[in-house]
Amino acid sequence: MDERGGGGGGSGGGGSTTGNNKSAAGNNAATGSATASSSSTAPVDKPSILEGVLHNIFDGLTDKEEQVRLAMQQAIVKILETHPERAAEVLSEHRGQQPKMSDQTVAMLLECIRRVVGAETPLPPAANQKLIALALQELTRSPEHVPLIQNPAQRILVAIGRSSPESCEQVMEALQDKTRTSASSSSGSEVAHFMLMQCLGLLATEHPAGVVPHIKAILARSQPHLGGIRQDHIKQAHAYAIGRFSEALLEEKGHDGCATEISVAYDVLFNQWLHSREPKVCVEILQALSSMYALLPKDRIQDQAARLVPQILALYRRSVDRNAVTQFLCSVLKTNLSLNPSVLDGIVDALIVHLFDLVCVYPDYEKPQTVKGHYEVLRCFHLLAGHQPYSTRIMDTLLIHLRNNSERERMKSLLILTHLLNSCAGHILNRIPASIECLKQLILSERGIKMKLTLLKTIVALAQKSHIRDKEFVWFVVRHSCRYAKSNQEHGSAEEHANLVLSCENTLYMLASTVGTLDELLKRELLNYLILLDYTDICGNLAKCLASLFAKSPHIEYDVVGGEDAELTAPADGEAAAGEDRSVIKRGKVMVPGAETIYARCLALLGNRQCIKRCSNILSFLRYYHPQVNPALEELWERRIPDLLLQINRETAYRQLLHDFVLETNEFLGSLDENFAQRLTSKLADQMYLYPMQLPHSEWHLPELSAERGMLLQAMALTLLQVTDVACIHTKIDLIVTTARQERLDKHVRHADYEQKIEPCARALGYISRQHLGHLVKKLTELAQLGGRKHSTGFFSNLHFIKDTHKELENYKSNLLVVKAFGRIMEEADPLQSIQHLDEDDTLLGFLIQQLAVHKDQTLMSAILQTLLSICNQLIATKDQLPAPLRHRKQIMETVFNIPIEAPFHDLPLLPTILKLGTDFIRIGGPDTEECVDGAVIFEIACRNFFGCAQQLKMKFDSPEEDERNSFLAKHLNESLPQLNALVRAIVELDASPATLDLIIGILEGWTRDRNSEVRICASHVFNNTLEVYIKAMKIGCEAPSKFNQTGQMLGKIVPRCIDSNGTVRQVSVEILQKTLEIACIYETLTIASIDSTADWLKEIEAIKEHIITDEPKQIYNLAGDIAKIIALRISSFQYLQFCKTLLQSLRDPEQSSTIGASVVLKFFIQQKGSELFHAIPDLVKDSLLALQVCEVPRAKSGVLKALVALTKHHPKLVCAEMLAQPLPYDANLVEYWHLVCNDPELTGLTLDNFLQLLSGAALQEGAPDSTPSPERQRLASAQPFAIFCALHEMLPCKDIKGQLETRFADMFCMLLTSLSSYTNLAAPNPVHPASLTPSQTQSGKTKFGFVPNKELIKLNPCQIALETFQAFLTNLEMEQIASVLSVNGQLASSADWHNYIELLTPMAIGLGQQLQLHVGSGQMRQLVHSLSRYVASPHDGQRVAAVGLFSRLVPLKPTGELAASVLLHLGAALSDPNAVVRGLSIQGMGYVGQLSEKEAKRYAETAIGALLKGVDDPVGDCLINIPLESMRGLSCILRALPSQRVESFHVSLAIRIRPFLGSYSLEMREAAIQLFGDICEGKRQQQQQQQRQHGDDDDGGSGSPNSPTSASSSMEALREQLVANLFPLLLHLSESEAAIVAACRGTLQRVCRLLPAPKVVEMAQLQLGEERGHQLNYSSFVLEFVKLIAMELTEHIQDFIDSCLPQLRSQWPEVRGSAAIVIGILHNFLSERNVQTETVASKIAVLLKDEQALVRMRAATALGYFFGDI
Repeated sequence: MDERGGGGGGSGGGGSTTGNNKSAAGNNAATGSATASSSSTAPVDKPSILEGVLHNIFDGLTDKEEQVRLAMQQAIVKILETHPERAAEVLSEHRGQQPKMSDQTVAMLLECIRRVVGAETPLPPAANQKLIALALQELTRSPEHVPLIQNPAQRILVAIGRSSPESCEQVMEALQDKTRTSASSSSGSEVAHFMLMQCLGLLATEHPAGVVPHIKAILARSQPHLGGIRQDHIKQAHAYAIGRFSEALLEEKGHDGCATEISVAYDVLFNQWLHSREPKVCVEILQALSSMYALLPKDRIQDQAARLVPQILALYRRSVDRNAVTQFLCSVLKTNLSLNPSVLDGIVDALIVHLFDLVCVYPDYEKPQTVKGHYEVLRCFHLLAGHQPYSTRIMDTLLIHLRNNSERERMKSLLILTHLLNSCAGHILNRIPASIECLKQLILSERGIKMKLTLLKTIVALAQKSHIRDKEFVWFVVRHSCRYAKSNQEHGSAEEHANLVLSCENTLYMLASTVGTLDELLKRELLNYLILLDYTDICGNLAKCLASLFAKSPHIEYDVVGGEDAELTAPADGEAAAGEDRSVIKRGKVMVPGAETIYARCLALLGNRQCIKRCSNILSFLRYYHPQVNPALEELWERRIPDLLLQINRETAYRQLLHDFVLETNEFLGSLDENFAQRLTSKLADQMYLYPMQLPHSEWHLPELSAERGMLLQAMALTLLQVTDVACIHTKIDLIVTTARQERLDKHVRHADYEQKIEPCARALGYISRQHLGHLVKKLTELAQLGGRKHSTGFFSNLHFIKDTHKELENYKSNLLVVKAFGRIMEEADPLQSIQHLDEDDTLLGFLIQQLAVHKDQTLMSAILQTLLSICNQLIATKDQLPAPLRHRKQIMETVFNIPIEAPFHDLPLLPTILKLGTDFIRIGGPDTEECVDGAVIFEIACRNFFGCAQQLKMKFDSPEEDERNSFLAKHLNESLPQLNALVRAIVELDASPATLDLIIGILEGWTRDRNSEVRICASHVFNNTLEVYIKAMKIGCEAPSKFNQTGQMLGKIVPRCIDSNGTVRQVSVEILQKTLEIACIYETLTIASIDSTADWLKEIEAIKEHIITDEPKQIYNLAGDIAKIIALRISSFQYLQFCKTLLQSLRDPEQSSTIGASVVLKFFIQQKGSELFHAIPDLVKDSLLALQVCEVPRAKSGVLKALVALTKHHPKLVCAEMLAQPLPYDANLVEYWHLVCNDPELTGLTLDNFLQLLSGAALQEGAPDSTPSPERQRLASAQPFAIFCALHEMLPCKDIKGQLETRFADMFCMLLTSLSSYTNLAAPNPVHPASLTPSQTQSGKTKFGFVPNKELIKLNPCQIALETFQAFLTNLEMEQIASVLSVNGQLASSADWHNYIELLTPMAIGLGQQLQLHVGSGQMRQLVHSLSRYVASPHDGQRVAAVGLFSRLVPLKPTGELAASVLLHLGAALSDPNAVVRGLSIQGMGYVGQLSEKEAKRYAETAIGALLKGVDDPVGDCLINIPLESMRGLSCILRALPSQRVESFHVSLAIRIRPFLGSYSLEMREAAIQLFGDICEGKRQQQQQQQRQHGDDDDGGSGSPNSPTSASSSMEALREQLVANLFPLLLHLSESEAAIVAACRGTLQRVCRLLPAPKVVEMAQLQLGEERGHQLNYSSFVLEFVKLIAMELTEHIQDFIDSCLPQLRSQWPEVRGSAAIVIGILHNFLSERNVQTETVASKIAVLLKDEQALVRMRAATALGYFFGDI
């Protein structure tokens, strides 16, 4: 039976053998029952085991590792859960024996107990009793407060008491007994330990029902001693307990019988203890009093109320927590007001005064206690205000304080008033009017920001309760929505100012949208504020509020003001702005602005598109305000305003839509009222004061108003179009001109900024010109005459020592206004009228020419040029109606193109306009030759200006200033390029002849070859545009020439650009090439190529254009060949020589890519047309050789070297010998030579045969083949073989020799494979050819020792050369799989041994098998094996390693027949090789015999097994190949492949021989041994299955078999001992951190389990250790369940399993040691009886508690928990 049900303490030591193991109890029922019945019959050693283990675990609690300490605690918890009574007893004894135990250790022990008692299953009462005693002992051990120990002890008691009513009763009795004992044992004072009271209080909170029956007795026992307590912490504990008792009584409704005790305790706490000086004690007492007060007798409450409240108020004068005092006061008020409110009549006034003082003015919401106290005070006011007489007194007090001079007093009053309005407004209705009058006065007088925020909260509360009817409150909210121009830090910080503004904005919108009673007041007031200057900054929010108001109701209720009522006073504080003529403060009738005034104001505000939110709000407001303007506007504005809102983020579209909106509205309203336009114009003009240029000084922030002022003028101009009154027109024009001239311009203002300021004025004048052109021209003429006139003609006018700056600036302003306005007039006015005015009076035109010639100011020059452009546009538009050309054209052009565009390029922004002007003047033309403009001169000047500037562009910048300058240049050049193209178009269209084309190309030629790529791009675009225009404009017929002599020269110049380094230049140049050929085709054939369906060359050029933009050089040069083919087909023969010579000259092009392209095109062109150049051969050869000498581009030299390869065809061996004798490494020309040799297949074949013959008998290493080099001396490669490899290194990558390589594949492959091995760790040879020196060098000092030092040769790595050559060979033959093998290991070429080389043999063999079809025994494969077999007996180690290694890797690929025989024959011969590496490779090959086909495996199995068994005992294990390891792996392979009957004879012996390797230090040896044991088990299982099937067949046939169950069981018994011995070591190694060992153990454990008579173990092993589980195994949980299953199914072997695990307790791997302890702990739970080893095992596990590894200590503790715990 379970110990928790009442088992004796004696079974605690061996609880795992009886109550916790049902199977064991079944096996030995008598022993189990005897053990459980009486502790006296238990063996003596069992308690000692548990006690000793627990003491060791207790000692482990001081371990330095946190994880170990946690494991120790977990073990204690398990033992406590399983043996609670005995463990609790040992724990108590240990604590008694260790009085000096550290507090941390005690805390951990108590934490273990808390976890056990806090579980859902309760402990037996006896165990609870011991644990309660221990907890009480620790709780009261120290008279001081020790939270580390006392807190967990207290939680233990509370947890036990909370678990059940019986437990609670047990705890309460123990606590009360301890209270009595503690009180009686205390010296002097009969007071219990303070933590006992603390614990009682906490338990009352957690389990009030169980504590309430004992409260009366506890209070009765403690009351006599309360008065004698002097220590503060004891007072605090008692107060806490009594307070919690009171709360429990209130909760359980059981306070009727405790009133007397509570009353007595109340007296002591209030009258004696409350005078304590310790703040924390006072807080606890006050909290207790708050809970106790409601439990006092009712008559006492009413009698003492009048005296109690002053006493509480007196506490505020002490250093006591005010929150606690207020909480107590609140409890007193609530209790008394609920019983009899009148008891407070005599003290209510003093109470209100005190509470008023307690209000927090600035509560910090980041400090919860402060906010809590603040709201507790307000709660007191709320409670008092609930009684009508008291609410009146409160309001009277508040009104008095609202008139106080102290800001704090006023703010407190506002806070209380706001709280009362929000919580109980119905109780203070009679005092609200008086409060409103006080608030009106505060609105005008307050300056502090915090006070204003508080006022705002009060106003919101009044508005929500519908108590606001006065406009003063609206003014306050609106006024403080504006930002201060300069915030006064004395009144509040900048953040507080911003918070006030935001709060007022939100409040205003909230009042407008939610408080319906204020709608009409807000409409009238906000409309008035909308047209005031001071409120411009918040017009967006005003419009938003008005939109919400008018959306609810479009009508306004107002009184018309007349007579004396119109004279309204200004606000007393001087807040009104300039122009404010109506009251915003005083009472009285209010005049609402007219609808047209509001409409005019809105139009101006809509002009500032930067304030998108304001514009959106104003448009929304107008949408609902239209009935006030005219109800008929609804359809028009509903259609137009949404479009404006949609385009509000697009400046140009929005401005145009806004102007259309104004025009359509004016036209519509003008049709209904003919005086509307003039009236609106006056309104707009009258509002100019709202947008001053110089903002007035104001306390409030005023924004910049230039955009609004400009929109006002433009709206006025658009409205003026419908006005016919001349005086009004002149007045408004003068107003606009005056406004422009009043704009500020001085040395601090840039001219460009001034131009932007007067732009709206110029635009407005332009709008007026649509209807009133004559009036405007007259006004501008007067201004022009005034600006160009000399103001002084006296004597001093020629003296320049007096400079009138003011007059100069005024003249500049007038001139700029005339120019800008004249330009706008030419754009807006009717073209016919404007040109007629220009012909009749050229004053303004002359003014423009004069100003352009005189002024150097860029702003004025730009404006003049733009005005001239507008004039040209009008001339072109009216060219047919007014044929008379413009006068002074030539003068204007000379003036314009004389503007210098040069460094530092400040005038570059003028260039686009200058070019466009030139184009327009050329197009205007005219019959007057004197006024004719020379296009060639203009174009040359334009190119010089444009490309000269483009040369300054850079791709890389040294500083941010250069980057900015480059961006500036690029921006304006991009704007100028289209204008330059337009200029070329105009010139060509004027005269489309070859002469014009020559002229333009001549000007562009130098720029197309410029070093700056940006210049070349632009020049190419202009060139291409020129030809495009020329093709369209050229004349065909009798007047045109029959030949185009420029074709060859033009093509020779443009071809290098087709191969330019810049992709854009290439693409455009191909288009130029196409157009050149098209022009030649048109002249020579009179046909247009683009419409000729048979012109295939055009399609080819289109393909070239599509691909020429690539950045791949090879593809570009391939396209160059296509270009050459097209040119060869299209140009005439008389152009050949000129074309070639031009190309040769292009080899000196500054662009390297263009030079290469020219050589490529020249090569292809001569290949195709060389037969026709016989007369030019001498010149061409001479020019070519000269170009080769001076050319510095290697690719260009390559074209010349190709002509020399033909010499090698006649003397291949001689030339090759000379080339091989050249110094290594080869220079660039020789490398190119070897590449070119490969272009000829026949020549390549002869060269390869020569190389194979030279290498067949040569030694790749200098010295004797079997000599051992000195370690200090580097081995060297032989010279001539290495030179051959250097040549092959250059030749084999060439794709042209693929056929030759395929023919010689076997020989080449074997040579390269063995050479790669031989070149491992070899250095380059020393130069040995001094005979190649010249006679002048033989006597020099450098050669007197017989050689010339070659530093470059020393740098060569022969192995790297051989590796790259091998890769090139395989890649050329498209054997990518094999070639990729050579690139896997990047360290192969630098290896000092054959390790890396051997690693690549396996994938190489696989690739060969797949490539050469090894499985079918192809002839190519047989040839390869035959060729490689010659190297098996080679005198050179490297060649033998390569041959035997590849043969060993071919075996797993299952060769058959002769191939298998040949391979295994050579592997067998290598078993006795003196080189250990060769022997190891042979062993590896023999291990793969099991993978051969069944027939081949049977044939060679005996040989292979013999070799492998011999290899297991081979002593060589420290070379590159571990022979024993490979032997075990080979045996595993054969065991898995061959039938088990063939290897059954050595199963047991092999298992015994490999057992030492299971604990090997080598990971690979350990893994191989584990896997081999698994393979033995798997083979045995298969044999059993086969024998069972055979036995079944024999039973069916009625005959027996000699190998039936008897022989099978006998062979299995021979292996069973090894299974039992190895099962748990394998399970323990499963816990290792090495993934390979874990994987091996998984597989082997599954196979071992299948041979065990335990079905559930087999099932769990398959489920948890199967491959589908991957790496998700949780070893800790798995080993627990797995070992339990094994113990239950293999009970008879438990002791054997323990014996196999015991040696692992001393394992070298920490994981194994820890896991062994855990497994032993689990297995001991299932032992049927104890023996002598029990104590020894426990002690051995306990020893691990002191292990140096924390993991082992942790698992040992867990194991001991399993040992004695319940699993």
